[in-house]
Amino acid sequence: MGQFLMTSMLRQKSESDILASRFDDFDSLASAYVMIYAFELAVGHLFEPEVDIEEVSIFVSDMRRGFGSEFPSLETEALIRHVLGEDVEISDLSVRIKTKAMIFTLMAWADFQQRDEAKVAHLVCDAEQRAITRGHQPELV
Repeated sequence: MGQFLMTSMLRQKSESDILASRFDDFDSLASAYVMIYAFELAVGHLFEPEVDIEEVSIFVSDMRRGFGSEFPSLETEALIRHVLGEDVEISDLSVRIKTKAMIFTLMAWADFQQRDEAKVAHLVCDAEQRAITRGHQPELV
C-alpha cells in the first residue's frame, strides 16, 4: 500500500496502476489503514485544528477545479471535516468513494509539497508506522 500511495501522490500513473492491480493479493485489510492514516496525517498538515469550515470548502473547491468532474467533492469535504473532529456523517459513504476522496486529498497534499519524493516518503512511512503501532500488520512491499 505504501508504494501505491507514493506512486499515486507523485503521479506515477503506470506504476500506481500496476500496484493497484495487486490489491486482491493482499491477505488482510491492514494495508487500508496505511491509506487512512496517511490521509489523517495529510489533513493534519493541511489544516489547523480549529480551521474555519469555509477554508475546507475553498480547499475542496480548488481540488474539484484541479481534478475535474470525477473528484467526489462533497464526500471529500465530509471526510476532511470528520478527521478534523466535526460530527459529520460518513457511514453512508462507500469504500470506493472514501478511497477516491483520500487518494485525491493525498495527491493535493503532495502538490503542496511540490511532489517532493522525500516528503511523500516520510508521510507514507509515518502512516505505516502508525498502522503497525496500532496493531495492524500492513503488507510492506
